[in-house]
This record gives sequence, C-alpha cells and structure tokens, in this order.
Amino acid sequence: MLMRSGVSLAWLCALMLFAAPAAAGAPPAYAAPRSAVYEVSAGVHAYKLYVATPPGYARAENADRRYAVVYLNDGDLFFQAAAGGPLLSYYNRALEETILVAVSYAVGDDPIASRQRDFTPIRDEKFANETGGADDYLALFKSSIIPLIEAAYRADPARRTLAGHSFGATFGAYALLTEPALFQNYILVSPALWYGDHAIAGLESRYAQTHSDLPARVYLAVGDLEGPKGGLKAIDMVDDEIAFAARLRSRGYESLDLRNETLDGGVTHSTAFPIAWLRALEWLFPPD
Repeated sequence: MLMRSGVSLAWLCALMLFAAPAAAGAPPAYAAPRSAVYEVSAGVHAYKLYVATPPGYARAENADRRYAVVYLNDGDLFFQAAAGGPLLSYYNRALEETILVAVSYAVGDDPIASRQRDFTPIRDEKFANETGGADDYLALFKSSIIPLIEAAYRADPARRTLAGHSFGATFGAYALLTEPALFQNYILVSPALWYGDHAIAGLESRYAQTHSDLPARVYLAVGDLEGPKGGLKAIDMVDDEIAFAARLRSRGYESLDLRNETLDGGVTHSTAFPIAWLRALEWLFPPD
C-alpha cells in the first residue's frame, strides 16, 4: 500500500522522526553542593545571600563546632570561584573550613549601578550613577545579613571576615575605619582607594585622631599591573595600596595585624581576586 501511494518506507520513517515530540526539557543546571540562597531587604532594595558550607559542616563529629564566616561582596561575580577555590585545601587539611556568605547586587538593579551606590563611602558627582551609599549598605549587614546567618548556621560571632575586590574592597576599608569591631578580619583586594579623591585616606586620618588602637587582621593585595607597569596613567592602585598599608602601620596600633602584598607575575585587575583569595584564606585560617 505504501508503494501504491507513492510514499517509500524510508520517507515515512523520516516523517515520523520529524513529527516525534522533542526531548523533554533541557538538562538540569548545576547546583553548588552544600549551598543555600536567602533574601534580605533594606528599604526599596533586596539582596540575595549565596551561602556555602564547607565539606565537614554536616559531619556528626562537627555537630558542636562553630565556624568562622566570610562575608563577600560582588556575590553574583565571585561566589562560584570563592566557594570552589578552597576545596582542595580543605580536602588536604591545609586550610581551616569556613562558611562563605556572598552578597548579590541589589535584585533588579544594574550590577554596576548597584555596586557604585552601595560600596562607595561618599557621593562623587563625577559618576552618573548614585554613589555614597556605604553607610546604608553597612547597616544592612548589622540589621539583617549577620543576624540571619548567625541564627541559621553554627557561626562564630567572634570570627567574622569581610571580603571584597575593587569597589567591594573600598567598602571593606570603609567598614574597617568606621565600625572595625563588626568584623575581626578584612580581605581587601585591589581596593579603589582613588575613589572620591582618596576619601578612604581621609577616613583613616579621622580614625587615627580619635582612636589609639585598631583591633583587626587585614589582608591587602593588588596586582602588579594595576598601575604604571600595566599602562595605567591616571590611577596607580599599586602605589595607593602600598601607601595605605604604610599609613596604617605608621599609627603603631598594637592590635592591628596587617599583611599587604603586590601580586607579581603580570596580575591584572581582573585576575587579582582569585589569586589573592586563597592567599588571604591561608593567612587568616591556617589548618586547625
């Protein structure tokens, strides 16, 4: 009958293939192990918290253990690298395990606009976006982010770390100089200390006028190509980082433990964070 109708068996099979329903759905997306997502709000802005617990967190022998927590800015950008980077060190018992909390940009905002608003200490009219929102952003940590994490996880309130890169590190420097007791450790990679005509330097001077100590452990790093060596002319982030570290050391703060370094070997603004991240963790959290 097929031959009488002029349709070959091969052609009929081809028609059946094209008419068959498509494979059901796309493959599932990769989900980060031991992770969770929360949301907090501050006024009109909402932020997601990407949380990763280390491999040993759920083990029975660690049921009573409290963990240091690292709070990281630019969570949408760095969460995956920051959560995955230390795993080999954990498995090799070369690094103390910590909880990671990466904070997203404001939900629905342009990422650049969000970070320029939230991470900057003062307003700077040279920017088209809103700036100078660091005080409100720091208040979000105090009112919502830290209480949520310390209620939901076995977090050690005495071992908080604030980490950031570029403007995120500028915010870290702002927190260090305005409410240093909120965090015990600071990871500041490629801080944009040039922002607002070196506004952070002004904050440091004012802090030194009214304080005799700065109880914190601070890791500062910058790539060797983030200055004239990398072709930058108007901004010298290498010199700024060295000068900021020198200013802090010159105060003679008894409780300040500061490590700063220039990352050599052709390290740019884009590559500084993943290199500095593990170096900072290794310094702050040696194996217990």
